[in-house]
Amino acid sequence: MLEIAFPQGWFPPDAPLATMCYLVRQRQGWLLVDCGLKDRSCLDSLLRQLDALNVSPRDIKWLMITHFHPDHFGLASKLKTLSNARIIMHRLDWEVLQFILKAAHGSVSQTFDQWVTSVGVLPKELEGYNRAFEFGTALFPLDAEPDSLLDGEDERVGDSGLRAILTPGHTPGHVCVYDEKNRLLFSGDHVLMGVTSHIAPGFLGNDDQLGLYLEALKKVAALDVHMVLPAHENPFTDLSRRVRELLEHHETRLQQVLAPIHGRALSARDIATKVEWVVGFWEQMNNVDRLLAILETLAHLRLLQARGLVIMEEKMGVNLYSAAR
Repeated sequence: MLEIAFPQGWFPPDAPLATMCYLVRQRQGWLLVDCGLKDRSCLDSLLRQLDALNVSPRDIKWLMITHFHPDHFGLASKLKTLSNARIIMHRLDWEVLQFILKAAHGSVSQTFDQWVTSVGVLPKELEGYNRAFEFGTALFPLDAEPDSLLDGEDERVGDSGLRAILTPGHTPGHVCVYDEKNRLLFSGDHVLMGVTSHIAPGFLGNDDQLGLYLEALKKVAALDVHMVLPAHENPFTDLSRRVRELLEHHETRLQQVLAPIHGRALSARDIATKVEWVVGFWEQMNNVDRLLAILETLAHLRLLQARGLVIMEEKMGVNLYSAAR
């Protein structure tokens, strides 16, 4: 296990402190699960830890990206240069990342503006959200293209029996890596012990990401797993118990999202202001947390719509949600 600490001051105090990356021995070399943020201090940390294990970057033959977020994908191009490892990720995440990078360069600005309007963001809030968006997109490695794109639910990776299992929700193309022989699950951000993973709605379609996430939780709970090795916090056992806790959490959150719209119609932004999040209420939150709260609210609203409990109507470009009678 390699612990790649985040640079100080980059993220709020409530955020994880590091990305946990994992070396898995294969017949022809090593497979590395995730690689850390695009920052010199993170690269130096990764190289120091490899050296302490007597592993040369050249010994890494595969870089398996669990999902496209920059704390997992950020060092991909640097590591590719040092090792010539094959970068592997799921096609669904690669498509989302390309869309985000185009948005960062203004090529889909109209789409972004329409989305901001649709969720009910106030004009005075736009500047803060734009700064948060620009900070996030700057962390991606712009020149790191995957060598291999996964396209299925369950695919072999490496050369020694590892399986990449599609577990959408945190991102559309999130994968967990399952070592069936040793009963290990490298869970990325799909299942964490101390916090709940952020679930965002699908940007490139109408997929019910929260619904897919809940089904993916049940999928991994059915695996024979002795130890879960997550991308943040510490490894843990008893995967089934943690899955039950997460399922219960989201059922509670669904009720919290539904409560403010009995008898009235609100935007996703206004609903988010009435939910108590882990980081506190709306007035206590920074721009990043507020943007995440809106996205999380949308994901829950989409599942409530799929269950027939919420209806949506558009008024002047704003999507308004109300409880179904």
